[in-house]
Amino acid sequence: MIAYLFAEKVYEANVILALDRSEQQIVRTAQTNRDNVIDSPAVDTEVQVLLSPEIARNAVIRSRLNTDAAFLKAKVPDTTAPLSVEAATNLVRSGLKVERKGLSYAINLRYKSNDPEVSAMVANAVADAYVGGQVQAAQTARGSDIQMLRSRLDQLRGDVLRAEAAVAQYRARADLVSISDDDTIAQQELSTLNTELAAAKADLAAAQGRASANAGENGSVVNSSPVISDLRRQVATLEQKLAEQTSSLGPAHPDRVRTEANLAAARTALQREVARASSGVGQDVRVASQRVGAIQGAIGGARGRLLAGNNASVRLAELERVAESSRQLYQTFLDRYRVQLATRGTEKSKADIISRAQTPRLPSSPDILVYMIGGLAIGIVAAVGLALALEWRENGIRTRTEAEEFTGLKVISSLPDIATMDEPDFRKGEPLSVPDFLATHRESPFAETVRSIWTALRIGQKGQLAKTVGLTSSIPDEGKTSTAMALVRSAALAGRRTLLIDCDLRRMGTTHAFGLGEGPGLVEVLSGLSTLKEAVVVDQSSGAHVLPLNTTNSNNFDIVQSDMTAALLDHCKAFYDLIVLDIAPAIPVAEARAVAAMADVVLLVVRWRTTPKPLLKTALRELHRADANIFGLVLTQVDARSAAVLGEDMAYYQYYYARDKAPLPV
Repeated sequence: MIAYLFAEKVYEANVILALDRSEQQIVRTAQTNRDNVIDSPAVDTEVQVLLSPEIARNAVIRSRLNTDAAFLKAKVPDTTAPLSVEAATNLVRSGLKVERKGLSYAINLRYKSNDPEVSAMVANAVADAYVGGQVQAAQTARGSDIQMLRSRLDQLRGDVLRAEAAVAQYRARADLVSISDDDTIAQQELSTLNTELAAAKADLAAAQGRASANAGENGSVVNSSPVISDLRRQVATLEQKLAEQTSSLGPAHPDRVRTEANLAAARTALQREVARASSGVGQDVRVASQRVGAIQGAIGGARGRLLAGNNASVRLAELERVAESSRQLYQTFLDRYRVQLATRGTEKSKADIISRAQTPRLPSSPDILVYMIGGLAIGIVAAVGLALALEWRENGIRTRTEAEEFTGLKVISSLPDIATMDEPDFRKGEPLSVPDFLATHRESPFAETVRSIWTALRIGQKGQLAKTVGLTSSIPDEGKTSTAMALVRSAALAGRRTLLIDCDLRRMGTTHAFGLGEGPGLVEVLSGLSTLKEAVVVDQSSGAHVLPLNTTNSNNFDIVQSDMTAALLDHCKAFYDLIVLDIAPAIPVAEARAVAAMADVVLLVVRWRTTPKPLLKTALRELHRADANIFGLVLTQVDARSAAVLGEDMAYYQYYYARDKAPLPV
């Protein structure tokens, strides 16, 4: 939390750009009618373009970020002077982050700054520089294309004119002038001559037929001639007339002579006319034959010219192909030139701004969730490390099961630390705080755990296991004295006759707790200086009897561990149900082990999670060597909350008493 509060607040503004997958064309031709596909590598390329120094530089120049007061204050707080374009460009790039959104065609542009308005301003400036730069680049490229196309068209126009002129000139030289799209003059002439030759041959055949049919006087031509027909009728008439005159007139008759003369003249004319008609048919045959020959000669010449023209057409075709390719190339460039002119001024960026950056209201860094997760992780690591360290350092007993497995002895009871039981009237630190709490809270879980000690020993019951119970510990400050006083008071309050004997000559914990250091005590009774009745003091809170100590003389150490103490204990058994011996710690005090051996049973007090296991083992070994009858262990000062977590019986005590205090169900 401290790191989060003192961390510098960073605000992040986002701009989302989308790449257009198809090129929007106002004028489409065969050359431009195709899509400009944006694929995945192209998107990654545009991401790198957005991160390039050129885009950042354009953003600085367009928005004048190097002189913007807000930008300077956010990025260089110590200066108010304008920055160079290069320095401002580096500052823009330092907070800029561009990434592709998954596998889409969207790009996320982010800019971080400690000023939210500056982050939004710079993010929008970079996006505008990118989009505007693409438009400007497209306009510049289109202008360059128009100039290049114009220059190239001038060259191609000259190439087309020269190619077409070469075709025309060669066609003229080779006499390959076309009459139609498919025929030349030679081809047309040969076709015409072939037609005329066929007609001439037909005429010749007809003439030859007529000539053979008109041979003699009975030819068809002769018979068809009207002159000859008239002459023949005239001859026939004259012959008839002459026959009539011959029968009636003599040879010298003038009419007969005149008729004979006319007949002779008619016959002569008929013969002459027949001869003339026959000679005309032969002349037609000769003329038709000559015509056929002439046409055949012309065809031969035309074929020669056509063959020469075919040889020349190969070169002509090559020239025409060159001219056609020049025309097509010229037309292609002309179409492009027209498209570029028509679309000038319609340039647009291939990326659109879907969402412009808004001034962020909350900082993106530090992220409270990240700090919480980091703090939690560090806390867990630290807690685990601390727990491991404490576990490594801790040699104490934590659970009843652990104590029983380690020592082989049973745990008689676990006495809770009253301070962990949420008891507001408990006065911790006072000598009689624990015994007094037991006397005033006889139904508390603590009182129940103390009762379980003398219950386990069957004190005041049939088959009582022991009357003298010694309480000792491995080392001082484990709670044996408080346990002894609590045990005596608990049994006394239950109606048992109890006696508590302070056997710790060095600390005299019981004596000091009850404030009994003035009168006679155990040493005086053992020395015969006082009777037991004179030395015993009654505890007013419970009715228990207490035999204190009032001396620290080292000469008295031996008397406590003498047979007189054993005799005193035997004497007291006749008057008390339970005699509790508050014995000094077993390891540092030698006479403690001897006194423990005099008791019927010994309870070894072990402080929860404090008494080191090696010391506990040593104390048990020393007590066994002294022939002490160790009945079991008593865990003291058990944390009630931790014991509940560990599953100790204290959790069940608290649960039961909490239910007992609750109102009964209806």
